[in-house]
Amino acid sequence: MDSEQTSRGLVLNYEVAGNPEGTPMVLVHGFLSCNAQWDLNRDALGARHRLVMVELMGHGGSQAPTDVAAYAPANVVSEIDQIRQALGIERWWVCGQSLGGAVAMRYCLSHQDAALGLVFTNSRAVFGIERRGVAEDAPPVVNVADLPIHPNKATRLPPEVKAKLVAAADAMPLHAVHHVMAHRTKWESISELDELRIPVLLVNGRWEKAFQPFVEVAEQGISEFTAVHLEGGHAINVEQADEFNSAVLAFTQGVG
Repeated sequence: MDSEQTSRGLVLNYEVAGNPEGTPMVLVHGFLSCNAQWDLNRDALGARHRLVMVELMGHGGSQAPTDVAAYAPANVVSEIDQIRQALGIERWWVCGQSLGGAVAMRYCLSHQDAALGLVFTNSRAVFGIERRGVAEDAPPVVNVADLPIHPNKATRLPPEVKAKLVAAADAMPLHAVHHVMAHRTKWESISELDELRIPVLLVNGRWEKAFQPFVEVAEQGISEFTAVHLEGGHAINVEQADEFNSAVLAFTQGVG
C-alpha cells in the first residue's frame, strides 16, 4: 500500500500507511530493527487500520542522540505520544514486537486513555531480562554484528526481509547501540501488569523456550488478556505472517 513519510522534524521517524479512514494502529519494532519488521504485515493490517510505523531512537531514519538519557523509557514513550498528537489521533491500537513490545506495554500503562488495546509479541524486556552485556562493568559492544540478537543470525526470516533488517542493524551508530542496551533492563513492567484496563493480546511464538514461562505471568497479571500461540520463534510476525495478521485482525475486530 502507499505510504507517506510524515516525521515533521520529530526525533522518531515514522511512516503512515494503510487505510486512511481506518482505526489507527501504531507499530513499534524491536532492537536492531526498523520498519521493515512489518513488511509482511502492513498490507493485511493496513486494509483495516491506518498504520503508524515508528522507528525507535537510533534505528532506521530516527535520530540518534548522543545523550544516553534520551533513550530512557519515559522519554521514548513521550516521543511516541508526540507522534499521536502530531497526527491528530485521539486513540489508537498499540502493537509492539520484541523490545517494541516492552515499549508498547509501557506506553499503554502511562497513556491508557489513548490506547484502544495492546498487541505484543515475545518480549522478555517486559518481564525482566538477564543483565549479561548490559551491566556497567560489562565490556562494551565493539562490533554490532557479533551480538547474539543481530538479525544476521536469524534462520527463519524470508531473505528479502532479513536483508533489510541486517542492513538496518549494521547502520546503527555504535553509541546508539550502547545507549539502548544501557536501558534494556529498565523497560520491565511486570509489577504493573494489573494496572492495565484495556484489552491485551499476546501473539506468542511458542518455539522461543526462554519466553514461555512469561505467558502464564501475563495471563495471571492482566485482567483482559488473550494469547494466541503460533508455531514459530521470536520474530513471529514475520515467521508466521499470515497467522499473525489474522490473530491481530480478529482481536481488533472483536474488541472495537
